[in-house]
Amino acid sequence: MKKPNILLVSIDTLRADHVSSYGYHRKTTPNLDRFAEEGARFNNAYSTAVWTPPAHASMLTGLYPSAHKTVDYKSLSPRIPTIAQTLSKHGYNTVGFVNNPAVGAFVGLERGHQTFHEIWKGVTSKNLAVRGGHKIYRKWLETIGKTDQGARKTNYLINQWLDTQYNKNEPFYMFVHHIEPHNPLNPPRPFRDKFSSSVSGEINPERLAKMADNPLAYFTDELNVTDAENQSLIDMYDCEIAYVDHMMGEMLDILRERNILNDTLVIITADHGEHFGEHGLYSHVSSLYEPIVHIPFMIRYPELYQPATYEVPVQHVDIFPTILELLDIEKPLQNSLPGKSLLPKNGKPKIADDRPIFAEWEGRIPEYVKNRLKDSGEFAKKVERFTHKFSMVKIKSHK
Repeated sequence: MKKPNILLVSIDTLRADHVSSYGYHRKTTPNLDRFAEEGARFNNAYSTAVWTPPAHASMLTGLYPSAHKTVDYKSLSPRIPTIAQTLSKHGYNTVGFVNNPAVGAFVGLERGHQTFHEIWKGVTSKNLAVRGGHKIYRKWLETIGKTDQGARKTNYLINQWLDTQYNKNEPFYMFVHHIEPHNPLNPPRPFRDKFSSSVSGEINPERLAKMADNPLAYFTDELNVTDAENQSLIDMYDCEIAYVDHMMGEMLDILRERNILNDTLVIITADHGEHFGEHGLYSHVSSLYEPIVHIPFMIRYPELYQPATYEVPVQHVDIFPTILELLDIEKPLQNSLPGKSLLPKNGKPKIADDRPIFAEWEGRIPEYVKNRLKDSGEFAKKVERFTHKFSMVKIKSHK
């Protein structure tokens, strides 16, 4: 039997409750919705971590952060195999496209990819004048809404790779990371004005710009965000989601037009979510709350998955076991992974409804976060005990 292609897509900072197929009131994601209608959507999917490096390391190794230890920008141990390394050994052409340094060689997540594009680097010229000119030009393009954080270039490079490197007689494994809708929130036109709210109240343009650029300014600059400003941030976030959804639609169309899509197992998920004032928090640091750990998770592969929605709890650590079972890659590798295969058995994944899931956080609470919380002492008592040896456990609605 011909081996299927594997496509794993991670959308940075995408919380599940802002995806329209997960019940959001805005139509932010028509292309992801269409994708979900053609495959399996998992309503109770949770991240293993609260920020980019540990969450992606879990996706790509099948291990929890306490096992892979890729936290605080620590590089992944060379002794831990990745999906790309494993599939490369089993005859796959492996390629990666990433838009965040925290998902690349800086933390060892490029390993196993025969071709690896770190798109975030932009112009790689060592000439400082050239690089400086590029930054000025890019800033101007951002101002007039003509550029993004890499999604357009990603699709271009995927198309180029398929033109030059794809061999229909050799399966591929492709990892794609989109950084939109991660801050800075600056959606390109025409998506910039797609969603807007008529919330009355004070809006300070300078304060709003600081928050859109980096929401940690709420803590570091001790900004008091008004309701109107908070809603404006949500509007921009939703516009970013709509844009990356559009680019996802283009990417899937590239595969569809080449008659590759139906021969490809496609998994789409996110690394974590984002806070917009819930529990007095912004960004995605120092929290295991639902807006951070509840993520979208969808699988499409017509040969195995009929259109369906599942309520069983799933996590990043289930991705690697699913791929291993699909390709019949034998143990002992499977024995070393804590996750479960999501391949359907008798029409649905063989996952217990009351399966416990774990979201780990290394317990770092920056002082600037503590200083802004109304009851920072009580908050610290609750969360500082969570080190790499402890986890928040969720079973259905209980934590």
